[in-house]
Amino acid sequence: MKQFKVYRHPSGALDCVKPGWSWRAFCLGGFWGFRKKMWGLGAVELSSLLVLLLPVHVAFAGVAVFVCHLVVGWQGQAWLARHLQGQGYRHADTVTAEDRGSALALSIRQRGWRVPAGSLNG
Repeated sequence: MKQFKVYRHPSGALDCVKPGWSWRAFCLGGFWGFRKKMWGLGAVELSSLLVLLLPVHVAFAGVAVFVCHLVVGWQGQAWLARHLQGQGYRHADTVTAEDRGSALALSIRQRGWRVPAGSLNG
């Protein structure tokens, strides 16, 4: 079981974030940023990878890419929470569940929220 922070938009839309380390963010890097609609993070990560892969020492480039992915894995969820808040979402609940979908369903059930169709981002 993991702890999730549930965020609610004034429109009723919901999303949730699991604080801490993100394996998906670590493995996918900038692509994870694009998937989460964090365009700036995705662009910076992928452009830095392109710069690092220019003709430089291969070992240095490998270490630099690994470090970039470590930072994204470590900070990705916090960046995602700030991104949601920047879009108008507010922290509304904290629940313990197996996965994101279960966390959203549990929060909806416990709080009695009405959620517009198609507005679950989990």
